[in-house]
Amino acid sequence: MPDTVKSPQHLINGEWQTGSGTDGIAVHDPSRGEQVAELTAAIPDEVDAAVAAASAAFGTWSEMSLQRRVQYLYRMRQQLADNAEDLARTITLDQGKTLDEARGEVLRAGEFIETAIAAPMLYHTKAGNIAGGIDAHQVREPLGVCVAITPFNFPVMNPSQFSAWALVTGNTLVVKPSEQDPLASTAVIRLLQQAGLPDGVLNLVHGRADVAQRLIDHPEVVAVSCITSSPVAKAVHERASALGKRVQANGGAKNPIVVAADADLDLAAEGIVASAFGMAGQRCLAGTRVVAVDEVYDQLVEKVAALSDKLVVGSGFDTGTTLGPVVSAAARQRLEDLVERALTAGATAVRDGRGAVPQGPSATADGYFFGPTVLTGLRHTDPVEQEETFGPVIAVHRTAFLEDAIAISNDTPFGNAATIYTRSGSTARAFTKRVRSGNIGVNSFPAPPANFPMGGLGDSFFGETHICGDAPLRFYTEDKLVVSRW
Repeated sequence: MPDTVKSPQHLINGEWQTGSGTDGIAVHDPSRGEQVAELTAAIPDEVDAAVAAASAAFGTWSEMSLQRRVQYLYRMRQQLADNAEDLARTITLDQGKTLDEARGEVLRAGEFIETAIAAPMLYHTKAGNIAGGIDAHQVREPLGVCVAITPFNFPVMNPSQFSAWALVTGNTLVVKPSEQDPLASTAVIRLLQQAGLPDGVLNLVHGRADVAQRLIDHPEVVAVSCITSSPVAKAVHERASALGKRVQANGGAKNPIVVAADADLDLAAEGIVASAFGMAGQRCLAGTRVVAVDEVYDQLVEKVAALSDKLVVGSGFDTGTTLGPVVSAAARQRLEDLVERALTAGATAVRDGRGAVPQGPSATADGYFFGPTVLTGLRHTDPVEQEETFGPVIAVHRTAFLEDAIAISNDTPFGNAATIYTRSGSTARAFTKRVRSGNIGVNSFPAPPANFPMGGLGDSFFGETHICGDAPLRFYTEDKLVVSRW
């Protein structure tokens, strides 16, 4: 196992502890279906202790100069760089994605910390004279104890980005990661803490939904960030907002990819396969609803199917694997049920990923594998096509006109990402103006870099301030106006 793999423990006030609870949660290697660890879910007293530690640390941490806090982030970034390969291997063991995908996640985690390091360049305040001898100036102040509830698909990147921004702005943080792959989240928080953070500034508690709910409800918690499914994100937003807390709750998606008649079909097919099947489709920006106009529909389906056949299903540790397992047996069963319901509703499986046999020496038949799946003939209004897929499954729809393609793209409660493939500037412009999504791609995957805000509309986001870019600066601070006469 990688050196970064240690038992998933809680970090409370600078101390790592297994916990005194009795709710044991098994941790599995998705490529083999074997249990590799067990975590003990935090009991209420341990959750409260983590919040109390963060609250006690807030005063000193928030009074520290911004430049000194930035120095901690430099060390946090170096910790990731020094342990990048072991951390990537921990992700692959714990979550299942390929090593190349895991390495990319660690790289992105470092980029988010680098963006937060730029906070001193963004902390500009307003000042001015408002009357004779009277001056006014605006300052940014941290909120207090914040909570980050992070998902299974980016167990290193998301805890890193929330930690970086919450801490650099002077807040203290309690992280509650997904219980499905806690080894990677534990590993990255351990590395961040080893940057020399004072006790209580960064805390970690493991558990199920009840742990997240207790954190949300805690009276000393003032802000909540989460990335999860849309129903859960909506519930978190409603629960926390009702208690007067600041919330950013990122939900799911049903991201369309439109292919116009003048598109470069090879580029489009490659983009569709990379978007839909990369990370086994387990990301909120994955394109899962493809809409092609009549002239290119048949040829596009053939090209997508042919590229799907070239994907190698197997363990992320094996050289040559391009499609790793999904995160759990439950996730695989959900995908199998989804495909079965689609076929019952009239779809045709051009490629059916059920029963995929893994290649390579590191996987077993007990792993949670699901092959690339391409469906046609399903109405976009069918209930199964309105759901977030979150797996390597796409449905390809035929339409006569671009107008219809845009209408199908918008016929979903989600609004996370949308992509168009076209050689026409006017077509691209019409699409980007009229499609209702927070992230738009033109002949490209619409993943925002760390220094740009990540959009999200409709049921894909609940809150006022998005993540990424300089948006976290606004989320994690509040403005204070000082008027003075001398």
